[in-house]
Amino acid sequence: MRGSKVEPVRQSAQFPKKFLDKNALRVVNTIHKAGFEVYLVGGCVRDLLLGLEPKDFDVATNAKPEQVHKLFKRSRVIGRRFRLVHVMFGARDFIEVATFRSGKVQTAKNGVIMRDNRYGKLEEDVVRRDFNMNALYYDVHKQEVIDYVGGLKDIEASEIHMIGDARVRFKEDPVRMIRAIRFSQKLNAELSNEIQDCIMEQAPLLSNISPARLYEECIKLFQNKYSFQVYEQLEHYGLLKHLFKQTHKDAFIKKACINTSQRIKQNKPVTPAFLFAVFLWQAQNNRFIHIKKKQRSFNLAMMQACDETIIQQIKQVSLPKYLTARIRDIWMMQSKLEKMHPKKVQFLLRHPRFRMGYDFLVLRSKSINPELKEAADFWTKVQEEPLGSHE
Repeated sequence: MRGSKVEPVRQSAQFPKKFLDKNALRVVNTIHKAGFEVYLVGGCVRDLLLGLEPKDFDVATNAKPEQVHKLFKRSRVIGRRFRLVHVMFGARDFIEVATFRSGKVQTAKNGVIMRDNRYGKLEEDVVRRDFNMNALYYDVHKQEVIDYVGGLKDIEASEIHMIGDARVRFKEDPVRMIRAIRFSQKLNAELSNEIQDCIMEQAPLLSNISPARLYEECIKLFQNKYSFQVYEQLEHYGLLKHLFKQTHKDAFIKKACINTSQRIKQNKPVTPAFLFAVFLWQAQNNRFIHIKKKQRSFNLAMMQACDETIIQQIKQVSLPKYLTARIRDIWMMQSKLEKMHPKKVQFLLRHPRFRMGYDFLVLRSKSINPELKEAADFWTKVQEEPLGSHE
């Protein structure tokens, strides 16, 4: 399709106002009034067509990053591989604006995209996107969806197809493989045979991605309503070992993933620290058993096992220091909770990580450690008793 003039399908679409982000509309209207071409693009359009409320709204325009930046006082130009503009509406509330890209990219010897800052037209920008259903543009003012690649048909058929040669596209950006898995589970959509075959073949390419970038992707992978299904698919396609090589599926991981999904469905808070602590628990245990043979001190052996497990993990997926501190707290608290020492009850109840440590213990008792049911019941009961009753 590159270089060819294809007439797009244009489909009228009116979306519920409650699903359209007000800040995204402000950004679109401002760029439009300045005389530029501008659209909502990608996952937000896909989700709106499916009747889902989008989490993120992205904007695409023919305006250059510097031109967009001038239109918004609270904005910043970011990125090296591809320059973008973040229009800020709060500390963590921003709308991402991308300039149409041309089909030409600068790649490294291994095929990974290094630079993608050549700007182009809408029809060129389409082919730089990953999957057909993510390459839909919504003209807010004409209220129509623009489709160059058959994304509308894929949404209707619940199928995921790659734009272009999947082998080449995964080589350009291996993260597309785990995005494919996540979308297939989120949308209950079938991956094309080409995508399935290429992921099986090219899974090792995920090791070319920086640990820092993979951290953000892992949050998206597991903090959702379909966490365990994603886990199983990553394992099936050979991708999991390139994210968590120390992790092997057991009843604890299944229980924790399902619990995470249930909490999200109930609008309860979740933290990546908890799930990462679960994923690495068995590896930490194995290291502790090995270290304890040489190190007499229980606490020192535990601390060393924690550190070594985390060091191995951050070689694959970078974890912020605040997160690794929470993971250590959860692990170190387990032996204290297991002992149920009356004199330690109030001290542990006041610990800032008590709730995570307690939830961790409960899930262990309901999966891999049924012998801990007594301890789990004990800590459930003491939380219901008056403060100070164990002092």
